[in-house]
This record gives sequence, structure tokens and C-alpha cells, in this order.
Amino acid sequence: MRILFRRLLKLFYPPLPACVACGTTFTSLYPLAFCQRCLDRIPFVTKPVCSRCDRPLRGEARDPCPECQSETYYFEQAMAVAVYDGFLRELLHTAKYGFRPDLARGLGTILAVWAENETRLEGIQAIIPVPLHPEKLAARGYNQAELMAAPLATALRRPLYTGVLQRVKPTVSQSKLSRRERKENTRDAFAVVDCPAVAGKEVLLVDDIRTTGYTLSAAARALLIAGARRVKALTMAVGVTTGWWKG
Repeated sequence: MRILFRRLLKLFYPPLPACVACGTTFTSLYPLAFCQRCLDRIPFVTKPVCSRCDRPLRGEARDPCPECQSETYYFEQAMAVAVYDGFLRELLHTAKYGFRPDLARGLGTILAVWAENETRLEGIQAIIPVPLHPEKLAARGYNQAELMAAPLATALRRPLYTGVLQRVKPTVSQSKLSRRERKENTRDAFAVVDCPAVAGKEVLLVDDIRTTGYTLSAAARALLIAGARRVKALTMAVGVTTGWWKG
């Protein structure tokens, strides 16, 4: 009887969700995995931003940002939810390297809520997470971009393609490379193995972080070669321009 009573109690009075970051129980009007206190610590992107890539414009920077002025990217539009700094930097690092698939999925709920009223996503027909190379996927155990993209795909009611785009080149970590080395590192790194799945479609690439944009651009190039009509990109975080980018 006690077991039955407990089950009935959970059915009629389900426990409150726990914040995926701090563990605190909370209530929310949205299907978010973060409590308000943790959300307040995330440096969300605010205007002014680059009209082509959502990178915040600081100081005397003009629109488009220096990267979009000097580089040719294969994605048509890049979007970002927050700035790669502070608390969010810690969350993304933990989601990627700390074996926290639950945290990666939780970050995806932020993408999903952000996308609800985003008009730039209206024409999207398919969502594709940036894949990991099989060797890195085996070592990490999951692809954080794929876990983040799943709640987004559900919110937008768009198909999530996880096997269409593959990383065929075992690239090294971009974090300690110069800008020039990053571009070479991602060259010809991706290939589409199911061209009919993307042919004629507007595709949204999803990844955790965008810094130089070379990884997303290389993936977009592969999709365009396969017949995609256009490619847009969305990341949880975007890096802010500093003097390092000139290196």
C-alpha cells in the first residue's frame, strides 16, 4: 500500500524539476532546465550586434563586424544566443569535457525557448548538428551539439538529421590554434552521405560555440555541394572579437 500511495502521490503531485546547473528545485512557465538564478548568470546576446552573425559590436566596431567584412562564409546567416564568457563558458566546457550529457540537453532547452519567436528560422526545413569525428565521438561518448539540437528540433517541429553530415577528417582542437591554422584545420573536414535528404532545403546547422566560424562554414560548404538551397547556423555561444583574432 505504501508503494501504491507513493506512486499516486507522484502522479498527482509530481516533484519539481532540479536545475541542471546548480541542482536547485524550481518552477518555470517554460520547459527550461535552468533555474532563474542560473539563467541570470548567462551573458545573453544583446544589441548592437552584427547583422550577419550576431557577434556583439563593442567600442567603435561597425556593422557588419570585422570578421564578416574580411571573411567569406558559406553559411548565409549565423545566429547566437549568448556570449562565450563567464558562467556560460564554464557550462559549455563542462558539457563538452565533463561527461555531462544532461547539461548539454539542458542548454538545448535554452535554444528551444530562444527560437520560439525567431523569424530568421521560419524557412528552416531541417536541423543538422555539427558532427564529431568517430574517434572523438567514441572517446567523449556523445556529441554535445546533437544533444543541444534535439530540444530545438522538437520546439520548431523540424526533422533532426544526425547521420546526413559526417566529419571525415580527424581535426585537432581549435582552441589553441591561430586563425590561419583553424581555417586549414577545418578544410574539407565534412562530407554529406545522404544528398537527397538536404537537396533543395534550407538547413540549420547547430553547434555549441562559434569563434572564427570556420567549422560551421566548412560544414555549410559540404551541405551546399550536396544540394542544400541555403544554410544558416545557430550556436549557443559566440566569441567576442579581441586582438587575438588578428593572429
